[in-house]
Amino acid sequence: MDSEAIGIVRELFAEIDAAVPREQASQAAHARRLFELLGRDGGQVEAIESPDYYRTRIDELGTWTADPWAGATYGVDASTTRPLEYNNGLVVDTAYAKTAAAGDDANRGVERTGHIAGVAYYDDGDSTLHSQTIEGDHVSAELVRFPQLEEEPRNVATSVAAVAQHLSESKQALNSLDAIDGALFLDGAILPLGLVYWVLLDHAGGRSPAGSWELPADILGNYIEVIDRQYERDRPVVGIVKTSSMSQVLAALRTKIEDHDIRDDNGRQLDVPWVRDHQFMSEVLRFDDLEYLTYTSWFVQRGQAVNGRLHDVLEPVADRLAHGDPSDYRRAFCYVRLPKTGDLLRIEAPYLMVQDAESREQVRLKALKEIAQRRGVPRAVHRADRIARISRENRETIRDMIECTEYSYDHNWDGRWSDLDDTLDL
Repeated sequence: MDSEAIGIVRELFAEIDAAVPREQASQAAHARRLFELLGRDGGQVEAIESPDYYRTRIDELGTWTADPWAGATYGVDASTTRPLEYNNGLVVDTAYAKTAAAGDDANRGVERTGHIAGVAYYDDGDSTLHSQTIEGDHVSAELVRFPQLEEEPRNVATSVAAVAQHLSESKQALNSLDAIDGALFLDGAILPLGLVYWVLLDHAGGRSPAGSWELPADILGNYIEVIDRQYERDRPVVGIVKTSSMSQVLAALRTKIEDHDIRDDNGRQLDVPWVRDHQFMSEVLRFDDLEYLTYTSWFVQRGQAVNGRLHDVLEPVADRLAHGDPSDYRRAFCYVRLPKTGDLLRIEAPYLMVQDAESREQVRLKALKEIAQRRGVPRAVHRADRIARISRENRETIRDMIECTEYSYDHNWDGRWSDLDDTLDL
């Protein structure tokens, strides 16, 4: 932009700046007042205990000596090529999942293994594309064909990518369990929320790929088995969510405010100006000092609304649950804010693993310890992300392996690919 354009934008932003009613300090205070209301009934998110937030010195958390899972920590991550689209209508995504080990006593042999999932969509009845598996010395792979859809595939590229990512991640986590002797961290949510929605939608009588395809439910089954086997060995499964466009907490907060008719000092219903949970919780936890981590108490997702009815998220696969009913496998979560960057992380665990106060405290302290030691995502998650990463050069090489048609270039693509679970919709 030239200097005149920048000057005009400066004037526009001055108008916006002047119109915002609260400065940073009062905005944080407003967020904290609303945060307390999360303890009220209503909405799809409820507080497990009285909503609260805490501040603890980073060095104190990083040296927590009562860690029952000290010595070995593991992380699983899956990287994808991002959807590759071709001029004949073919859409392919390839995901590569790895397990990383951290800690003096960790079994580093687990890092030699990996699992690849290739998912292809091609709406042509003459295609001879079929599912198959390939076994290497340390890396296994499977190819699956995404089914033809009854309706126009609006987001087929996103859907193909989500299946590839979660199939590879869940299989790699499952295949690694015999070698894992500590806490297991997933880079992302503990359940593939987009695929959960497909299965719930089919369960509720709606249309989704899960209606004619067993794979989404089988992928959920992989995650459930990982949770069950870790639970049986008293070792947690923890998800670390770095970015998210979810607004479930805010939706629940607005419901609570409306149901209880909570108003401000002027008699108006309380405003909730945020659009993402991460924005809101970042304000709740914002402090200026750099030597403390700030974090919240635990919350739990009550369920997922589908066609006007609230369902437990694993209700359709209840027969696969070994240690309780679907309510025991709900997604429990808390938040932590990194002081230097201001980044917010969501810590997730199955409710099964944090039902009592002692287990909640241990799992949260374990996650906070790993976060404090790097002042960022846990070392095992960071390493898993690094060793599973598909580079730009890898992507271009893989893209050109298809010779039957030309690659369809998207010159508007901006290089970002994230939040699969939050945006997945058909």
